[in-house]
Amino acid sequence: MDHRQPVGLISEQLVEDTWVEVAELPQQETEAELERVANNQRDLIAFVAAYSEDLSLEAVELAFYMFFTIHRMFQKASGGELERIRGPRVERCLDQNEDLMGRLEGAHDKFIERVAKVESSRQPYVMRYLVETLIEAPEGDDAVPLTEEETGTLFLVLKTVIDVLDQSLKTSQPSS
Repeated sequence: MDHRQPVGLISEQLVEDTWVEVAELPQQETEAELERVANNQRDLIAFVAAYSEDLSLEAVELAFYMFFTIHRMFQKASGGELERIRGPRVERCLDQNEDLMGRLEGAHDKFIERVAKVESSRQPYVMRYLVETLIEAPEGDDAVPLTEEETGTLFLVLKTVIDVLDQSLKTSQPSS
């Protein structure tokens, strides 16, 4: 029986190691790294900035922190730099995600659960990080108070980031 992961699937261990690593980075180093990522992924960072500009300062900071962490997960999985993501790809993916969210409005819970499983199956561990950080985040000193609207916006934006980075990862990986 073959227990290898599908090509491009980011492991649970890589996700966990990356968020722990990022959490332990000094703020100056995180800011410098984020600036480097922003220079390489201008369209993607502009997308995150544009869609989070009306949110609270705390929500915006969380958006960029999570973007940085998610980008780093994909970067590590690729073994280096990721291809530059262009605006049209981001917009297409956002449109697909908005369409999906719109179709789910008022849908039966069982149907929503099924769709969520399919959607998270592409990168289940990265999606778990997103959901746990946004929705199931532990209460405590580090907790970021988010409104329902901010949570929804950040979920849509960061799911779009995950989807375009996943597409990039799958197209840049050598076939076996």
